[in-house]
Amino acid sequence: MSQTKTVVRSPLLAVAVFVGSFMALLDASVVSVALPTIQRELHAEFTDLQWIVDGYTVALAAVILTGGILGDRYGRKRIYLGGLAVFTIASLACGLAPTLGLLIAARVVQGIAAAAVIPGGIALLAHAYPEPRERARMMGAWGCVAGCALVIGPLVGGPITDAFGWPAIFLINLPIGAFAVFASYRGLGESSDPAHGALDLPGQVLGALWIGSFTYAVIASDAVVAVVGALGLAAFIVVELRAPHPMLPIRLFGKLRFATSILTSFVIGFACYPLPVLIAVYLQQAWGSTASTAGVQMLPYVITNAVLAFFSGQLSARFTAERVLPIGLVITTAGSFAFLLVDTAMPYWLLCVPLTLSGVGLGLSITPTNVVGLAGLPAQRTGTAAGTVNAARQVGMALGIAALGALLDHGSTLSTGLRTAMAVGGAALLAVTVLTAVTLRRAG
Repeated sequence: MSQTKTVVRSPLLAVAVFVGSFMALLDASVVSVALPTIQRELHAEFTDLQWIVDGYTVALAAVILTGGILGDRYGRKRIYLGGLAVFTIASLACGLAPTLGLLIAARVVQGIAAAAVIPGGIALLAHAYPEPRERARMMGAWGCVAGCALVIGPLVGGPITDAFGWPAIFLINLPIGAFAVFASYRGLGESSDPAHGALDLPGQVLGALWIGSFTYAVIASDAVVAVVGALGLAAFIVVELRAPHPMLPIRLFGKLRFATSILTSFVIGFACYPLPVLIAVYLQQAWGSTASTAGVQMLPYVITNAVLAFFSGQLSARFTAERVLPIGLVITTAGSFAFLLVDTAMPYWLLCVPLTLSGVGLGLSITPTNVVGLAGLPAQRTGTAAGTVNAARQVGMALGIAALGALLDHGSTLSTGLRTAMAVGGAALLAVTVLTAVTLRRAG
């Protein structure tokens, strides 16, 4: 029988969730401006740099669904706290890693821990704020925190790398993680739903197999591994459809809003989330910027993303997420295509145009996507649903970094490679923009 404990709204509740989520999401992007430095000091190839990012994102994407389920089964506070502790320890391992292999391994552990933190934080907020408008505002605040973490990474990572070296970008997580653990222990109430938190080990194994295989196949251009990934995906779908308690609630895809949210999350992850990594490498290697300068040059993207992510919650509460989301996607698509004009001869103020459009559009899109995905679902499915929405985004990011990063690396010049990568991303965004506008209007 379903059992859910009452969540007490301590003043530290939102602080605990926001700080923990910020730390976990920060590490998806803070490493971007440090990649050229890591490449020089650890004698890495460009494909190795992709794995420093994708080691984290692949692990996060592969395990994030289980993270939500573990919270439903064993207690969302308990799993959230455990994820924070492991993430903090793994950050220390990253900062002390003497070799590329150990750094990537520690990044994988970070990703696994983040899979407990990110959906856990969203589920804790959803349970603490069940009223739709209030929940939309809190999701907007969470979206602002998430947007800040993902885009502020390059801004703070550059000066830290230049001043203290690349290990410092991971070591800054130690005080943040310690505070997050303290705030969570004191401020979070426990909640669980064991009846809807059954583990699905076959699904977990197959999920990790197909996500990891596809990512490796794209980075290494390996057709054999791509076939393995396709077979793993097919087996995963079959197993999940037959499982009594599936890790991925495939039958929920019959709900139009949920299916739209998943597809949109995937495309946003694929086309938008790799941008800080691509631009950081491009600015440093094509424009000759330092890590600190590259971070500052990305400021239009940082500010607009953070501001619009905050207001998107209020806009979603007033005008509905179904209306706000297509607008955000249109602007993001325009930003991607505006990068087709970028080259090393252009003045910086012109580069601000695609950066600003991309930041505005992404900031407007994240919160409505989360709200649409959770709308109409029973409370006991919030952990799994939140994990699914974020898993789609992380899978998209892992494959986007692999695919768009390969296009950047294999261009005749970095400018050509960047334009090709952004054209592919823009085409994906354009397609999902049209589909989302049509399906959400029909769903409404």
